[in-house]
This record gives sequence, structure tokens and C-alpha cells, in this order.
Amino acid sequence: MTAADAIRHSALWQGSVRHRRFAPRAHAFSYGLFMLGLDLDELPTLNWGPWFGVERAGLLSFCRRDYLPGSEGSLKGAVWAKVRELGGEAELDERVLLLGNVRCLGFYFSPVNFYFCYRGAAARYLLAEVANTPWNERHYYLLDLAALAPHAKDFHVSPFMGLAMRYHWRIRSPGEHTLIHIESHPDTGEAKLFDATLALARQPFERGALMRLLLRWPWMTMRVLLGIYWQALRLFIKRTPLFSHPETR
Repeated sequence: MTAADAIRHSALWQGSVRHRRFAPRAHAFSYGLFMLGLDLDELPTLNWGPWFGVERAGLLSFCRRDYLPGSEGSLKGAVWAKVRELGGEAELDERVLLLGNVRCLGFYFSPVNFYFCYRGAAARYLLAEVANTPWNERHYYLLDLAALAPHAKDFHVSPFMGLAMRYHWRIRSPGEHTLIHIESHPDTGEAKLFDATLALARQPFERGALMRLLLRWPWMTMRVLLGIYWQALRLFIKRTPLFSHPETR
């Protein structure tokens, strides 16, 4: 069996991310992007010369220390440990699919990583690893995909949005397509303030497809980072109200 034959679940994902803010200042944008879907059991088969490396340099590279920082052991074990810590039922032998960003030209940045945690053929949990910019903190939300329900926002992500909100999710687990949609509703019960939609289509994890994506978006991680600051500048120019980090008040 060749290395390509061993890649059953890992894939390349191409699509778009859209953000919409409805109040107090209307603001919206949409970007094309690609992300990697990495089955954590398949990582040893994904070392592809200069194109993609696991724990080594490459145009794209996966480094364990970029994910769930402070945890020890394999990333798969750390994900299931976090699931247990947050009240889920850990299935240590079941697979985990990371949908997120890896290092591009040695630079890592990812505002959110999604870990789809499986039970059998179906995804049971989604562990969302959220980072805030520029504080470089991490927070984790565990979503039971069989019983999605609104929950409190308890992590400061943006200086243009407060914490007195509840998150509502709509999720389509990875198949030929995947969709992750989140809405922010004020605790006061008013109409939603914000939503974000990530819509992606699956492509095989193949050298040719990876080369085409890199030619279209040669430095995806830096593009994401610069996009965040550009949109923040636009919000500032619109005089969108600011909310300080809770620990700096």
C-alpha cells in the first residue's frame, strides 16, 4: 500500500469565511481561503518533500507545539483529555480530525482550530480552540454535535464585542462539504449582533491540489492575520464601540 492509499480521512478544504456585524455599526466581509483537515492518526503518512512536513520544515508544516499549548503527549491524546475535562465522554481510540491552519513558510497563526472527535463513523463532539488577537490567549468550547444548544460567551475575542452574549451554532460535519456557522445574540434578547460562516468543500490530499492552493494563496497564515487587523481598522474608523479585556479593566 502506498502512502497515498493510507490517506483516508485527511483532506484539503477550500471555500470562504464570511463575517457580518449588524449593530451598532453594520460591517461585513468575505474572504476565500483554504484549510487543512488532518486526521491525527494519519500524520506520519503526510511528509511530502518540500510541500508539507510533519515536525520539520516545509512550505506547509505541522508542529505539535502549536496546538493545545501546555499539554503533553500526542495531540490526539490531548484533545480527548480536553474533551473529558470539559464534561465529554473521552473515546481515546477513536479518531480526531483537525480542521485548521498549519505553519506556512514557518509562520503559524490560526484564530480558531476545530477538532472533530468521532465515535465510529460519525463526529460526536466538536472541540473549538479559539485564540484572541493580540492577547495570544486560548480558550476551548466543547460542542455535543448530537445536542447543540446556545451557551454563554465566556472568552474575550475582539475589542469590538463584549461578553454579555450567547453563542448559537449550526454545524455540518466534514463530508464532501462542511459548514460551521456561529451567531452572537445579546443576553438582553435583542436581535443577533454578529454571525460568522465557514463554508468549505473537500479536495483530496494530493500534491497537485496542494500546489494549486499554494499558488493561489501562497502565505495563507499571514493573509489571515493581516485581514484581522485590516477589518479592525475599518471598525475603528466607523467608530464602533470598544470593550476592554476583562482583566485590564
